[in-house]
Amino acid sequence: MGTVSVGRGSGEDLDEGPDGGTGLDGGDGGTGSGPGDGEGGGGADGTRDERRLSAPATTLLGLFLLVDVVAVCGALVTLWPVVLATVEPGADPAATARWSPFGLGDWALTADTAMLLAVVVCSALGSFVHAATSFATYVGNRRLYASWLWWYLLRAGIGVALALLVYLLLRGGLFAGSSGAGATNPYGFSGIAGLCGLFSKQATDKLREICDTLLSTTGDGDRDRRDGLAAHRNGDPEPTPQHASRHPSRRRHHERGTSDER
Repeated sequence: MGTVSVGRGSGEDLDEGPDGGTGLDGGDGGTGSGPGDGEGGGGADGTRDERRLSAPATTLLGLFLLVDVVAVCGALVTLWPVVLATVEPGADPAATARWSPFGLGDWALTADTAMLLAVVVCSALGSFVHAATSFATYVGNRRLYASWLWWYLLRAGIGVALALLVYLLLRGGLFAGSSGAGATNPYGFSGIAGLCGLFSKQATDKLREICDTLLSTTGDGDRDRRDGLAAHRNGDPEPTPQHASRHPSRRRHHERGTSDER
């Protein structure tokens, strides 16, 4: 009986990174190599794939994520009573509450400062969920490559920055329904901050939509700023001189003189 060999296409070995939608494992671990199948990241001759993150580095990265979630959850547990005390209805806007995270100092927080810190902490928590899910998926499939190490290290910072921008836009009333009596609801803002950390790509797309609406233009700014001579060399139409278009008689006289000189 003959044997049938099934080969992999050239695109299946490509890794699209922790967000990956088209990698071998598809980003969710559902279609990639399962645990213990023996062909996770090695080559055909049994050698280890040099692109993969080393075992010590993988362990350190996993410990970093564990410390991250412990610190974030601890900060949120201690911060939340302060947030509720400062933003409750009828509270004095200038009132302060004391916050001592892990016994490191004693901070006096106003309502605005407490909300900003809540946004930071919740967005970091959402970023951890994204990073930890990706980390577990790629380690389990043996597809965690060293080139994506900085993605995991910067993931929390990206989520926090996006959440702060969205929070400021919400407080400014640029989103429909974001102003009014319930605009300072700490639960709503904290939930949105967590979603920004978890779904940073969607949050970035939303901010781009806002910029396209607020900063829309009618002309092509990149084309207008191009050098005319360079544009002519590239095959674009040569721009018409302003003086020639304003004074056609002078243009005809100039062309007549030029023909006489030839």
